[in-house]
Order: sequence, then structure tokens, then C-alpha cells
Amino acid sequence: MRPTPWLLFWALDSALATSSSAQQPVAQACPGYQTPTVVCINNHAAVLPLPFFRSSPPGNLAAALPDDSFNSTSVPGDASFSLVHEASFVVFDTARGSALLGPSPVLETVFDNLGSAVHEAPAYVPALNSIIVSRLSADTVPQILINLTATPPIKSDFVPSPPIYGVNGARYYNGTVYWAAVGSNFTFDSKQYLQTPGIYALDPLTREAKPILNNYFGQAFNSPDDLAIDPDTGDIFFTDPFYGFALNFTTALPVLKAQTYRFRPSTGAVSVVEADIACPNGVAISPDGRTLYITDTEAAKIDFAIATLPRYEIKAREPKAVYAFDLLWTPAGKVLANKRALWYPEQLIDDGFHVAADGTLLGAAGYSVDVLSPYGELLVKIQLDFYALNLAFAGPDLDELWIFGVGKIARTKLNLKGIAGGWS
Repeated sequence: MRPTPWLLFWALDSALATSSSAQQPVAQACPGYQTPTVVCINNHAAVLPLPFFRSSPPGNLAAALPDDSFNSTSVPGDASFSLVHEASFVVFDTARGSALLGPSPVLETVFDNLGSAVHEAPAYVPALNSIIVSRLSADTVPQILINLTATPPIKSDFVPSPPIYGVNGARYYNGTVYWAAVGSNFTFDSKQYLQTPGIYALDPLTREAKPILNNYFGQAFNSPDDLAIDPDTGDIFFTDPFYGFALNFTTALPVLKAQTYRFRPSTGAVSVVEADIACPNGVAISPDGRTLYITDTEAAKIDFAIATLPRYEIKAREPKAVYAFDLLWTPAGKVLANKRALWYPEQLIDDGFHVAADGTLLGAAGYSVDVLSPYGELLVKIQLDFYALNLAFAGPDLDELWIFGVGKIARTKLNLKGIAGGWS
């Protein structure tokens, strides 16, 4: 005998109710940690109680920033989700995430009340026990030196000779700080300086700076954004999107495609190595020198017709994945092969991207830091009360993770270390 339709509906409704009542809470206290600092997510939050809602970026940058996040999701059927709102560290993989956090993770604000200043391009210099970081503003030229020997750390202006304007990316390698600069001609201390977007080398001890690449066969670069250095060859991989124009560091309309280059300082040779990513931005190299990572930030969609700054909006459906490539040896230098999507940032975009000495990946992702396995699995999310743009391992043991962004600079100490030499 066939069951009547109402009996089928009753059976289905009863099964759903039983399933819902038996469902684990989304969040819970992590074994060995105090809440609300650390919270663990069950089963990667694969099933959320219905109904749930998360808004999408509305296009307007300012409106998108605080709301485009996992912890902004409304889950009225699960009271445990309030733990996610309060936590500094959200653990998605209990075993591996706890191993990365160590026994007592702490997130602290080091510098606050920095206004709307954007902080980018951090590089730790061991000989100075200091971080050199850019204050990226269209009306500011000096960088910042953060002295870590002082307790608490002290920041002061840092001006190289000659001054360099619009530093957007940095790496330390073999005693030199390499800068990706987006700025063009500028005035500082009543003097006019000629500059074009490119790659610059800084001696952090003498403060002498010089351009080492400022054109592609006579064509000016758009705005070199970030860079990483191949530890085997010393070659520099750098991305060249359009953000210099979008933020008014250069008034020249970009003419080159946004793409990624390999530059060999020893010979001056420069080659395109990747031209398919819509808006290449963050770049990093694995500790063994065999994998290159590039973030795509096309979701921060640049509109050349917008007159007011910034000339971009957040677009939910535009590309924003992080890609991995194999680095293969050739007589001309390493080339990229086997492109694969590794991670799709759950919050906004991954801007600055770094690799720890054990291969763990870290991306500055808006109001959080993504901590990923080398295979792109989300292990931990560090939640912030400011917008993060870049990261740096620092300190004599390279065991402090510094986080740089808009208006604030923070640090945390995890069970992770940076790569000696700082090149990735």
C-alpha cells in the first residue's frame, strides 16, 4: 500500500527535525584554550542550521569591508555562533590548527590611532632588528622604521637617499631590501624628484637606494605591487597590476597588461612569466623554491572611469582565487607550470601573501589573516578589528607575525617562524 502524500511530508519533516536537533553546534571551546580568544569550528561549518544569511559585497568599498566575512553570517538557530564573533583565533582544523597556534596565542595591537594611513611593504632587517614599512599614502613620502629592540617597539620616519615614493611591496634578501614602488614624479622637502614605477634596491644600513628596473623595453610599468625572490637564483618575481593609478600614485594611464614578471638583477633581463591572472597582486615562493603563489585581486575591480579615489569597487563575482604554480628550471631562469587554484578567500581578497619556514601559507585578507596548509586548506583564521594589507615575520628568531593595515599595526606569536633571509 502506498503512503499518502501527507504521510510522506510528515516523515520528511520528522527526519529533518531529528537531524536538526542532533546537529553539532557550529562553534565550541577548543581543548586547552580559553574562550573567547580561541574557538573551534566543527566539521568546517559544512552544515549551518537553517535559515542562515551572509550579505555579499555591495560594490561600495567602505560598505563592503566589515560585512564580507564568515563571522558576519547570521545563524539565528545556533547560539554557539556568537563565539565566532568574539574570537581572535578561529580554528577550522583542531589538530593542525592547535599545533600552529601553540599553547597560548595572543593578538596585540602595537600601534593604534594611526588615522586612515595604509601600511604596506614590511621587511624585517636582522642587522637593525627593525622592520621597514611603507606608509602608503598619495601625500606621504617617508617610510617607517620600527625598532624592535626597544620595549615597547618605537617607530620613526625612515627616508632613504634618494627618497622613494609609493613603496607597495618589499622583501629582504642578502642584506638588501628590494622594493616594488608604484609612485611616479614627486616633491619632497621642497625638492622635485623624477621617479617611475619599478623595482628598487635599498641598503638598509646606509639608506642608499637606487632603481634596478624601471621599464619594459621603453614602456613604463603600471605599478609593481609585490615581489618575491627566488633563493636559488636571486631572480625577482613581481606583479604589476593597476593600483598605482587607481590610488593616484601615478597619473599615467596604464598601457601594459596586468601580469607577472621575472627579473634577473645580475643581467637586467626581464620576462613575462604569467599573463592570465586578471589582477595579480600578492606573490610568494615556497621554502624549497619549487612553488610560486600568486593572488588574484580582480574582485577589487578597477574602473578607469571613476574620478574619485579609490578608483575601484568590491565585486563579489570577479576573480579572487590564490593560485599555485610549479617553478621549473630553464637556462633563462625558472618558468611557471601547472597552474592550479589553491584557495578562494572567504573574506574579500588575499592581498599580501607569505610562506612560513614549514610551508604554511598566510594571506592578509581584509579583517582577518588566512592561515593555510601548503595545499590551500584553511586551518586558522586570525580575526582583526582593522583592515589588514600585509604581513611580516620579525624578531631575532623570526617568530613574531606582524600584521599591517589601515590605521593599526598588530602582532601575534604563533608556533610558526619566517624563512631565514625573508625572501618569501
